[in-house]
Amino acid sequence: MKGFLKQLMALGLLGGTVLGTTAAIAPAALALSDEEIVEKLSSIPVFMIVDEEGRSLTANVESEETGAPVSVPLVFISGDSAEAFLDEAEAEAAPIATDGQVAILSLGALYQEAVAQSQGQSLVYIPSSEAVAAANSIAEGQVAGVPLFAAVNLETGQYLLTSEQVLPVYFSFSDLRRNLLPLFESNPELENVVGVELLTLEGLIQGMESDNPELDQLLELVRLVPDSATVEYLQNLDGPSGGN
Repeated sequence: MKGFLKQLMALGLLGGTVLGTTAAIAPAALALSDEEIVEKLSSIPVFMIVDEEGRSLTANVESEETGAPVSVPLVFISGDSAEAFLDEAEAEAAPIATDGQVAILSLGALYQEAVAQSQGQSLVYIPSSEAVAAANSIAEGQVAGVPLFAAVNLETGQYLLTSEQVLPVYFSFSDLRRNLLPLFESNPELENVVGVELLTLEGLIQGMESDNPELDQLLELVRLVPDSATVEYLQNLDGPSGGN
């Protein structure tokens, strides 16, 4: 894996190409529908902090349209991060700690509800610290947004697809690296050919929402892969000692 890691650190964002802004692909006819976007997002569990009446924790952000502050829900990508936030709130005797609890839902359902209620209501996503650290290391700087990782051919600039013609996009760099290991073991020469493309969840969703024929064909191939740590977190909740 040393060659792979060396390529990542040397090439970073692969020339600055980020899905949602520029990509060299064949044009497609139609943008992704709301149903297709929801379907792609539904495989990803996310976490919110809610009170006993089901109201979610929010943050004040500046409206892009008016410039005035608006309250938008906080969405944690990691269950551990949501629990850590509650623990810190309790230590500081914050009001949310009184009856706050972690709610689990799919990103697809959350996106669908947000669109239905406010025609694209903004959501503030809180990435895991591990993903942020990996992304900042690759980019050699601060990455704004929830990092996503995909494998690319460094010689051609093309994304690596599975045998089912699917483009896996990972929430965890470690998961991407782990899934590439068998490929490198059977084809050691590929370690210097395969690198990583650093994306963001916000940019990906924006690309799905935009009427951009240059992206649609590629976006239809995308399959989001949840962080294995989140999958393990949910499995532990279902175990004998699980629960909130």
